[in-house]
Amino acid sequence: MALNAHLEELKNQSNPEADQTEARGTTRRALFLEVSGRLPGGLESNVVIHNISVSGMLMETRQRLEQGERLVLDLPEAGMVRAVIVWQSGELFGCAFEQALDHKALSAVQLQSDPAVDPAFSAIVDPSIDVASPPLEAPPEPLGVKLHRLRRERGMTLAKVADSLGVSKPTVWAWEKGKARPLPDRLELIAQVLGVQTHELEERMSDQQHAALVQECRLRIATAYGTHTSNVRIMIEV
Repeated sequence: MALNAHLEELKNQSNPEADQTEARGTTRRALFLEVSGRLPGGLESNVVIHNISVSGMLMETRQRLEQGERLVLDLPEAGMVRAVIVWQSGELFGCAFEQALDHKALSAVQLQSDPAVDPAFSAIVDPSIDVASPPLEAPPEPLGVKLHRLRRERGMTLAKVADSLGVSKPTVWAWEKGKARPLPDRLELIAQVLGVQTHELEERMSDQQHAALVQECRLRIATAYGTHTSNVRIMIEV
């Protein structure tokens, strides 16, 4: 079972409890957790927290967030806790706490929800899962970004590439912006025009991306069935 929360931009940086970091405006958003199944002040949920560990938390939201953004949340026993977004996979965000929590604070977070009503809530509190670990490798370059880079490196205009491929200029522009993708059987000709090998234009997921995808699927399945992610087994045949 996941925990609902509400994320909003901080409007008042003059809080006497705020430190110099907040005074400079680097902490931009506040995260409010539900208590006994309710959010304070009648706020609507726009975040789902899938797991909290001593090092950070894993949350899901459609809010427009970026790596490096800082959040502040009020946790029982721990007080005002600051976190930074260290990785992203789709609508999932891994957040690292600036200071690690202790088990007492984690237990207090668990009590935010009424265990008599929601016994599965304890599944989100797992100190053994390092949800805040950032990816160990940079993600592969998207095809559109790669096409744009190769064209610019060779001093070619959109029109020249389009003429060489027998397509329109807007088509090449759409490829580079990721709004459309060239047909697979056209990659060989594109590679020739840009002076690279065909396999250099083929997109492959990194091991870290594969792991993130599996983790995301496991979280969604566990949340749907109200169980812990350790109870979900995924078998992949290739």
